Amino acid sequence: TRCTSRRQRQMCIRDRDNRSGNRDIYAQRVDGAGTARWMTDGVAVCTAAGPQYGPTILSDGAGGTIVTWYDYRGSDYDVYVQRLDAAGTSRWTADGAPLCTETGHQVCPEIVSDGAGGAIVTWYDYRSGNYDIYAQRVNSAGTVQWTADGVAVCTETGDQRHPVIVPDGAGGVIITWEDIRGGNYDIYAQRVDAAGAVEWTTGGVAICTAILGQYSPRIAPDGAGGAIVTWADGRGGNNDIYAQRVDAAGTVQWTPDCVGVCTATVDQLSPEIASDGAGGAIVTWYDYRGGVFDIYAQRVDATGTVQWTPDGSAVCAAAGGQDLPKIVSDGVGGAVIAW
Repeated sequence: TRCTSRRQRQMCIRDRDNRSGNRDIYAQRVDGAGTARWMTDGVAVCTAAGPQYGPTILSDGAGGTIVTWYDYRGSDYDVYVQRLDAAGTSRWTADGAPLCTETGHQVCPEIVSDGAGGAIVTWYDYRSGNYDIYAQRVNSAGTVQWTADGVAVCTETGDQRHPVIVPDGAGGVIITWEDIRGGNYDIYAQRVDAAGAVEWTTGGVAICTAILGQYSPRIAPDGAGGAIVTWADGRGGNNDIYAQRVDAAGTVQWTPDCVGVCTATVDQLSPEIASDGAGGAIVTWYDYRGGVFDIYAQRVDATGTVQWTPDGSAVCAAAGGQDLPKIVSDGVGGAVIAW
């Protein structure tokens, strides 16, 4: 029931602090000169009993931040959230406001702004005996806004896991995840509006159900109420990188088989995505075509047409190997990639 594979650990167990002998959550603010502004060695976000794992973070729009994590203070993993103001003072319930304390594990939360000083969080949830996708909205005062313990985004048979989330531009969100209802992992997505109502097909829209497995989805807004989703895809026998665009109504926009971002020989893994600001996206991944892992990237426009060198432009092919890239827009049509 905990993350056991190397990939799951990379995705779920990000950062934690063991200074007290128990894994806790801390935060620090650093200014433009590189000076830490809060308490030496960080402000305690949560030091509750039991371990806390996997913090994710966003700006609160007022100089502070909202942090969410999963937490074993009770009899299983639950999801909590805390807001820190610009001075590093906790503004909500001490050690975090509970978003979901249902029976069974709730793990690996992801967070985005609700556009009104609060946040929307998604996670995968074992309350029903297999993993499903849930979400919850919390306002700027730390009060949950939707159904207690979360709105069911997808409760289809088999496991749904590793959700990722982006704002839809109208106070709601679009969530995508890995889904095994068909026997192999496929990619599905769902839109949830500002009131917590699911907007698309019950159980989610099929983004990709090609043969073999699709996994590690990542998502970026398309600027028109929809999103572009990318993932690693095993249909060719190796892992390749594919993408699909879904509009605000939940209709896929590109070829039904999805766009091949990179189908070079050997494995391409762990794609990450950022909007290009023009309805398309830039995707990066790590790539074994040269016999060691290197970093590549590709731009896909709003119509699903790749814009750069076929199978991607080399971002870094230095000796030794590079992996696990992350990406953000540079605000002028490009991106900054770190690895």
